[in-house]
Amino acid sequence: MPGMVLFGRRWAIASDDLVFPGFFELVVRVLWWIGILTLYLMHRGKLDCAGGALLSSYLIVLMILLAVVICTVSAIMCVSMRGTICNPGPRKSMSKLLYIRLALFFPEMVWASLGAAWVADGVQCDRTVVNGIIATVVVSWIIIAATVVSIIIVFDPLGGKMAPYSSAGPSHLDSHDSSQLLNGLKTAATSVWETRIKLLCCCIGKDDHTRVAFSSTAELFSTYFSDTDLVPSDIAAGLALLHQQQDNIRNNQEPAQVVCHAPGSSQVYELPFLVALDHRKESVVVAVRGTMSLQDVLTDLSAESEVLDVECEVQDRLAHKGISQAARYVYQRLINDGILSQAFSIAPEYRLVIVGHSLGGGAAALLATMLRAAYPQVRCYAFSPPRGLWSKALQEYSQSFIVSLVLGKDVIPRLSVTNLEDLKRRILRVVAHCNKPKYKILLHGLWYELFGGNPNNLPTELDGGDQEVLTQPLLGEQSLLTRWSPAYSFSSDSPLDSSPKYPPLYPPGRIIHLQEEGASGRFGCCSAAHYSAKWSHEAEFSKILIGPKMLTDHMPDILMRALDSVVSDRAACVSCPAQGVSSVDVA
Repeated sequence: MPGMVLFGRRWAIASDDLVFPGFFELVVRVLWWIGILTLYLMHRGKLDCAGGALLSSYLIVLMILLAVVICTVSAIMCVSMRGTICNPGPRKSMSKLLYIRLALFFPEMVWASLGAAWVADGVQCDRTVVNGIIATVVVSWIIIAATVVSIIIVFDPLGGKMAPYSSAGPSHLDSHDSSQLLNGLKTAATSVWETRIKLLCCCIGKDDHTRVAFSSTAELFSTYFSDTDLVPSDIAAGLALLHQQQDNIRNNQEPAQVVCHAPGSSQVYELPFLVALDHRKESVVVAVRGTMSLQDVLTDLSAESEVLDVECEVQDRLAHKGISQAARYVYQRLINDGILSQAFSIAPEYRLVIVGHSLGGGAAALLATMLRAAYPQVRCYAFSPPRGLWSKALQEYSQSFIVSLVLGKDVIPRLSVTNLEDLKRRILRVVAHCNKPKYKILLHGLWYELFGGNPNNLPTELDGGDQEVLTQPLLGEQSLLTRWSPAYSFSSDSPLDSSPKYPPLYPPGRIIHLQEEGASGRFGCCSAAHYSAKWSHEAEFSKILIGPKMLTDHMPDILMRALDSVVSDRAACVSCPAQGVSSVDVA
């Protein structure tokens, strides 16, 4: 649900997020209360000493205070379990309970301070009693410190600006004044994200490219999160629901036909690469490294589009700015420094092959396109390249000389700004239609990720219903928006309106999809897995798939293991080219 509004500002926590923290605090408080009660009952007779009356009073008042806190925390936990993510009505008393809970911290702090002062005053009592009271004082201050840290974590720097929208709803944002306020909010959000990124990347340089990358990344994040009012746990619950929903859809589909079974430190937009001679294949190989540093991450996140400066007949030459700049850097090094000329002077009859993984795979595809005018026989093999690389026209143009390899549910070949917007919309929809409390969704999702289960057990109101008729957001979805967007008026399968700054981008070349056969482990730890390979259309990678392997399938060692499995099982991967597309050497 939308973030809670307390003290006139929005916080990055919802009223149904307090089940697990409340349970943890409740366990700690109950054990602490039992410990104090045991200490008092067992050593009550030893408090007849100088200062003993103060210590006895301290323990009694502390037990009473803890009992009140335990009751309050129990109430908070019980209320937080009510309702659903988009139905906070049963939790409307949460704000009052939190105000009471926060107010109880003041007597706790005062009493913990008095306890520390009394113990430090040199009380002449039994040492066991004194040590027990010292322990209670220490625990008091640890819990107070943990509470302060928790408040800092859920503090939203934009909360003061977003609070009016949390209470007014999206329909209130149609006026001219509200549009101006939203623009101001977006500017403030960009500034906040840029500050966060600079703090995270404080160890890298401050050159012009880095500053541009900071601004581009901040703009991307502020744009992506500007129209929703989701807290992190909402996203986690949505991802858990989407994973089960996707597995359910996949289980009900017919099986697809299988066609065949020395770098140093770099700066932003600068990728290390290697040039080598492969005498067995008679090739000059240029290998481009993938993401391995914060600079590379900033290159990945510089997701605006720019026109690719390349000699070809394609008119629409838009490409991912960060990867395009990185490919241009490698191109200039290869050409201006004479690296390729030197390689071909040794083996002039060899052909040029360019390879790369992840970010390096995208850069390799762009580099091959840049070099094709000078080296018409160039071939590129992009391993797990990002989807959001270049325009549809360049994707079609590249099919005659570029092959991409994708493993399983790998998220990177499905990752683009357009796909992220689609994922956000699907999260909003599945969360809005959820009929279970968030804590049950998270517990069920955790069990499903670890041990599997039946994906039909989706805790949503859409089970067995007609999802196609839901072409308009329900009230629950609207409550998760800070402003109205035309993209949310379409059905779940229709394309989203794209920003001119972030148009739809596509993966490079033709795509070989490697898929694991049969049942597999939840995290891909089975070394005896067998894989099959098939030619796939780029549209098959137009949605982000949720699952434990969405990250592990991107690892280069796992990808190579899968590729070796296909080659060893079939002796060689022999596949028919897709219809209407010229042949590309794959072996």
